[in-house]
Amino acid sequence: MQISYKQALILSALASFGLLAGAFWFEIIVGLPPCNLCIWQRWPHAIIIAIAGFGLVAIKQNWMLLFIALSAISTALIGLYHSGVEQGWWSGPSGCSNQLNSDTDISSLTTSLLEMPVVKCDEIAWSLMGISMAGWNSIASFIIGLFAFLCWKKLT
Repeated sequence: MQISYKQALILSALASFGLLAGAFWFEIIVGLPPCNLCIWQRWPHAIIIAIAGFGLVAIKQNWMLLFIALSAISTALIGLYHSGVEQGWWSGPSGCSNQLNSDTDISSLTTSLLEMPVVKCDEIAWSLMGISMAGWNSIASFIIGLFAFLCWKKLT
């Protein structure tokens, strides 16, 4: 089955829209507020939707699919990093994990506690089949990136 440039853009945008809609559904309907890394993962999906829109209306060039692939891979890598933070394989950004230095004085400790976000990046809020939302975003985003790249390759 041959896929057209327009179809590739629309499918990529719909996939990213679906992932964003799911993230907002979990946040607003289910009541699971996002951590900082969760929010970072959302931006590339918004960028994919914007690129697809520009690609459909203004810049009708196959290389727009490469930008979609790069954006999808970037959010996939953020998701992979976030999954590693959740699993304790590495530490997350400062202030995003449950890491406090016990060697500091009480005023520094109090300041650290007050600046720490309520939602921690190293806690899994929801998972399916042992894979967290960050993990599922990573998997789906790698698929979007691969799809966009293969469509670009086929159309050039």
